[in-house]
Amino acid sequence: MKFRTLLPFLVLGQLAQGAVVLDISSSGGGAQANLTMTQTFTTGTLGSENLLSEIGIYAANTINGNDSVGPFTIEIWTDADGNPETQGLGTLVAASSNQITLSNPGAQEIANFTEGLLADNTVYSLIATSGASGVPVLGRFGLNGPTAGGIMGTQGALFEGANLPFSNQYELAFNVNTIVGIPEPSSALLLALSGLAFGLRRRR
Repeated sequence: MKFRTLLPFLVLGQLAQGAVVLDISSSGGGAQANLTMTQTFTTGTLGSENLLSEIGIYAANTINGNDSVGPFTIEIWTDADGNPETQGLGTLVAASSNQITLSNPGAQEIANFTEGLLADNTVYSLIATSGASGVPVLGRFGLNGPTAGGIMGTQGALFEGANLPFSNQYELAFNVNTIVGIPEPSSALLLALSGLAFGLRRRR
């Protein structure tokens, strides 16, 4: 098969790729974050795979009847001062297109996104809301283990409130996934021309 025949498939294959920005997995156990929750995290080099796709959050191992379990909208904000060890919301980047409920202990719930471009080497804040945008909810969140799946150190921190990290060691058990962002005009033109060339070849 000639290159010009393969070109549309190569371009479409590039658009279908995705990346895991980070994955702080659950480790079992029973630690939960209470009070107002903000989780900061820092991206690496994303390249073209910078369109936010989904965020998975693990429900807490023990759910107290007084704790809110949702439904929650997950929001991603820029970090106000660019420091992952402090919290402060800057600009809203994206809100999930669906709501999640953390009522199934130990299970991962998926928040889906249809917008939101993440930048390379940038600090972001993840919050869960149940009403007003930018206002984190009160409740328990996915810290399924004594180390909550990992410690990001200077790359991120989970906060209970103000700038108080959650016991100085726990992180939310969560992951952030992206896909290739919307093509630039030149890339979109290349895709269109490739499709046209493929169609003309098929007609011969």
